[in-house]
Amino acid sequence: MKFKTSIKPKITAALLALALCLGLSGCGGSAAGETLPDGSASAQAEAPQAAEAKTVTLAESWSFPSFYPVISPESAVNFGAAYWSMNFYDTLVTYDENNEIVGSLAKTWDVSDDGLSYTFHLRESVKFSDGNALTAEAVKQSIDAARVNLGSYIGNYGKIGALIASTEAKDDSTFVLTLTSPYYSALNDLSFCLPYGIVNPRAFEGGADKAYENCVTETMGTGPYMFDRYDGTTYTFVRNPYYWGAAPQVDEFRVKEIPDNDAKILALQSGEVTALLGSDKLTYDGFAELSAAGYGTKINSVGTSCVYLGMRIADTTLWNEDYTEIVQTVPAGVFADKTVRLAASYAIDQQLLASSVYNGIETPAETLFSADKPYCGVNRTVYPTDLEKAEQLLSEAGWEDSDGDGVREKKGEKLSVSISFTNDFGTLASAVSGVKAQLEAVGFAVELAPAADMMGWFMAAMTGNYDLIYWETNGGAMDPSSTVSNIGSVADPVLGQLTGFGGITGELIAELDSTASSERVQEIYNTILTSIADEALIIPLIYKNETSAWNKDVIVDYSYYYDPKFTLVQNIRLK
Repeated sequence: MKFKTSIKPKITAALLALALCLGLSGCGGSAAGETLPDGSASAQAEAPQAAEAKTVTLAESWSFPSFYPVISPESAVNFGAAYWSMNFYDTLVTYDENNEIVGSLAKTWDVSDDGLSYTFHLRESVKFSDGNALTAEAVKQSIDAARVNLGSYIGNYGKIGALIASTEAKDDSTFVLTLTSPYYSALNDLSFCLPYGIVNPRAFEGGADKAYENCVTETMGTGPYMFDRYDGTTYTFVRNPYYWGAAPQVDEFRVKEIPDNDAKILALQSGEVTALLGSDKLTYDGFAELSAAGYGTKINSVGTSCVYLGMRIADTTLWNEDYTEIVQTVPAGVFADKTVRLAASYAIDQQLLASSVYNGIETPAETLFSADKPYCGVNRTVYPTDLEKAEQLLSEAGWEDSDGDGVREKKGEKLSVSISFTNDFGTLASAVSGVKAQLEAVGFAVELAPAADMMGWFMAAMTGNYDLIYWETNGGAMDPSSTVSNIGSVADPVLGQLTGFGGITGELIAELDSTASSERVQEIYNTILTSIADEALIIPLIYKNETSAWNKDVIVDYSYYYDPKFTLVQNIRLK
């Protein structure tokens, strides 16, 4: 049996986006002899002397089946390399330390008055890691290949992919990108290394889809590092001798496969690895233990994404294999009632969850996006923890505990709900248990419904087989633009329900992705964000923060990128 709401669902690509916490963004630097975004002077990197090579060893949970920086539905296992792609590939534009978009491979760019054409002027003398020159034709071929390999899924990684009308290499140093309609987040989307990291044309010998195979033993980018060897458990990367930007302090880095996070922490303590960069490589208890033991540790100051509770508030339609007949309609649950949504919102204590479950590492969330995200500094309704208010609202909605068992009923029906989550992330069990206790305190009966794996959890979302679901925004540079674009779309089955509530309509989302007016963009965000809050359509829990730990005898500091989920070895500062 297949299913859909209004269009055929993009199950695999949407799952990949969520697995990545979908904030995949770009990388870059500056040309030799120029000033970098951080104010330092750049210099052409030279191959280091082997005897003086400065090496660090890092850890990862998975292998790198291919270094091609595009994840397609047919190459789902490739997502592991995406977290590291900014070490090997550059994009046309990137973000600087002030979170401003600046040039990377593009030195400058012009935008036409109608907002449809972007003309990028490439930096001179940039080379790929094999010495081949970067040209506008190489940029065109790379972006065209990304669109071919992602096909109809291209819009899941920034909306710009679905809006490209044409690409043109005007001359060796001028690349022109033309859109079908103006798009306010075009430059932001082009900062994503997935899928817009610029790849050597050699990767596409034999066809665009050959890039995965051609990049198994080679990183084909212009970034500061390149693949050197693999010994069965450890990948080794060395300086790209043709790198055009500032020479990084680390000459060589190794990535050791260690699936278990507790084992990663032991490896750091034993000296087997030098650093664990990113919260997906650390447990909360492990981070606290390492901090107390005197290791270098750091928490980024800006959340990568918002973790929230989604609610089944709309009907879900299941279709047959041919999409010609409705097989079943799963009706909306108790949270279709706004009063019940409000009661649940008042029942949740985000501060307690952040301190008890997340050891104070994550930030309590009041809204879907933090106010420091673009267009999100909007005055919105928030719901402080108030159990009396929650109980009052449930009584107003007709839910009363008539038999004194602690669970409210209405017309003989218990106020019973389930929470869906995945066992793939260990901390979720503790988090949902905390949510369960808080909801039960005001009269809900809560069943925990863990899925065995991420696909099972995602399928529960797609089929409406949940009452509450532990969900997350795309994160990083994909918030808010890509996340908001998925409202009303099956690409995100949870936010896909929100059209029709408050002022949120499909027409409004479509206008957001096609208006040339920055003032109108802000007006639309005001409508969407205030409607989500006023209608209590989701329950924010925490903003996720990235954590890192390292051996202080080797490393002094590590600087997070704008999207801090991704590891940039060039941001390591050595002792």
